Amino acid sequence: MNEFELCKGLEMKDTVERPEEIVTVAHDTTVKSAVDMMSGNQIGCLIVNDPGGKFAGIVTERDIVSRGVARSVDLETTTVGEIMTPHVVSCSVGTPAGRAREIMAANHIRHLPVIDNGVVVGILSARDLMGQQLLEDRAAAEEVAMLSNCLKSIELGEAADTVTKEVPKLFQATRCLLCLWGTPDDSREMCDKPPAVASNNECLCGKDNLTCPADYNELFGENEFYRDSVPDECRNAGAQGPRLLIPLSISGFKEDAKEQLSGYLCMCGLAHSSIVNRELTSYKAKLTREILTSHLTNASLYHQARLTSLTDALTSVGSRRLLEDKLEAECARAKRYKRPFSVAIIDLDNFKTINDVFGHATGDDALKKLAECMKSQKRIPDILTRYGGDEFVILMPETTAEDALTFLERIRAKVQQIQVAKNVLMTISCGISQSMPDFSDSSSEVIRRADLALYEAKSAGRNCVKLWDKKMSKVLKAGDIEFERIKKLKRRVAGLSEQAERMFIQSIWGLVQALEAKDPYAKKHSESVMHYAIGIAETMKIHPKQLEVLRRAAMIHDIGNIGVPDAILSKPGKLTPRERKIIEQHPLIAVRILDKMSFLEQEVAIIRAHHEKWNGQGYPDGLVSTSIPIGARILAVADTFDALTSDRSYHNLRSIEEAIEILTDSSGYDFDPEPVKALVSWVRMVQSQFGNPDQFTPEDLLNSQKYLDESSMTELVADTCGADI
Repeated sequence: MNEFELCKGLEMKDTVERPEEIVTVAHDTTVKSAVDMMSGNQIGCLIVNDPGGKFAGIVTERDIVSRGVARSVDLETTTVGEIMTPHVVSCSVGTPAGRAREIMAANHIRHLPVIDNGVVVGILSARDLMGQQLLEDRAAAEEVAMLSNCLKSIELGEAADTVTKEVPKLFQATRCLLCLWGTPDDSREMCDKPPAVASNNECLCGKDNLTCPADYNELFGENEFYRDSVPDECRNAGAQGPRLLIPLSISGFKEDAKEQLSGYLCMCGLAHSSIVNRELTSYKAKLTREILTSHLTNASLYHQARLTSLTDALTSVGSRRLLEDKLEAECARAKRYKRPFSVAIIDLDNFKTINDVFGHATGDDALKKLAECMKSQKRIPDILTRYGGDEFVILMPETTAEDALTFLERIRAKVQQIQVAKNVLMTISCGISQSMPDFSDSSSEVIRRADLALYEAKSAGRNCVKLWDKKMSKVLKAGDIEFERIKKLKRRVAGLSEQAERMFIQSIWGLVQALEAKDPYAKKHSESVMHYAIGIAETMKIHPKQLEVLRRAAMIHDIGNIGVPDAILSKPGKLTPRERKIIEQHPLIAVRILDKMSFLEQEVAIIRAHHEKWNGQGYPDGLVSTSIPIGARILAVADTFDALTSDRSYHNLRSIEEAIEILTDSSGYDFDPEPVKALVSWVRMVQSQFGNPDQFTPEDLLNSQKYLDESSMTELVADTCGADI
């Protein structure tokens, strides 16, 4: 038998265990006496020994019934030797518990003697092994569940590093490697590219040895994770078996195969306990894969949403949001280390004319060509972003204005070789500003000076590069600037800012819908809550501007659920204190996602407080009464009303009247009385207009509000990528 010999005793939980006492009888003991012994000791079988004290067989309750009672033999004269089972399947001391279970299942028996040198030293029952397996599985599940506490970051890179740090602890592995590849149309193309995500913990394999999952087709769709050996290239690098391979398939932001990430988590040098109980190791691996798939999928979704907000959709260069982040960081770095940096604003000359004469498609193509040209010329540390319309900004760390001038002149010369249309060549105008010698200026001041230099370049006839100097500021103060042109520029910038806000809201709304699509109980939840919240707010005569703030907050109020494991969100039973603590973090996770979006300041305040209670018993801050933002108080009522009138994993839907009764009873305790009164008033008003009030449903209430909200909703989430700028 090719089994690992683990120990000479039976005290280890990963091997068969010896009961504290076994009961033996001589082969000439009567069946009646054997029955009394079983009853007195509350056991289901006896070990039968021959006259020499050696193991002769086993007699069970089933033997007594089938061979004694059923045949009407005299139990007081018949001996156990006549009805016992003489040839018994057994196992030796040190047999793994998993192997013992296999033996009993294969032979359809419920008792298994444990033999040592021909003597029965113990007997296992199916109940013993089932109880032990339940304890093992429960302990493994609790151990793996603790992994969720460690996976707090939704930054994809940080999440990957946490995985390779924490998961090996579950299996006491010495080395770990996580690799994820983007999935193209042809899976073999993955092997020609480095992993999109890779994290290494003590793994000695070089980057050239990272095995593509296309070479591991047997990994996917199977349940066997355990491997006795490691590949030759890993062994040559110092790795030792056994190893564990956990295949992973991570969903991306879009429902497109190209947006999937596939790969594996590989651990080698597993602990002795993992070798002993492969069945338990594989079970833990399955649970681990579920948790990792859920968390890494959420991290990937967040990563894609973040990239969307930081990347210009048309030109694929950085967005204005990225510029603001990087410029603030560079100002702080320059001030700390006393090193200069420069900023250049590049404007595509005659862009409006290009659009008017050749069409917007040609104009878009011109912007793409300009962006590609600048990307090919810039240095690695330089940050290239689209500032708005036909303007780009290049942030150049540790660069003086003179060096920036040389660099921009080189770009200008390259751009002049680009053909916009037949016999029409592209030109650009550039304005450059360097950080002040005392590093006292803000990021907006640096941009303002570069903008003045750009205006100087435009005034000089275009197709040139200008450095900012103090005379330009004097010209501005003297009133020699065309103020009408500045007003137009301000209007254009304001329009672009509004467009960027809508695009970001659209991206976050898309992410919320993707998350809710994974959970049939939460589907359309955010949209329904939005309509209920607006209905309540309109009844309360909330100002129209605040209505729009509330509308946006309601749409994305559950974005923080991206950081909560799916197993907790969809758990049908009562949450444990630890699970409750995890789920109460979702408002703070939402704040971390949105807090740098200054235009969402009011929405973030509402989202943070939408689980606060009127009596101060809510979370995360324990706010009381009117210290809770009015929008959050309205959102709390709308959120609860939708939860009550919808099917959830932990309760069935309730009628409108039942939901109103629950909310009314909680008014003044959990909820602000005013929004509750407004909800009741609004429901009664809509209900009175319904043909048959007795059959009035939440869908009818939603449909009535959707009709009123349709135009506002369309404007809020409309795709603005092709808007005229």
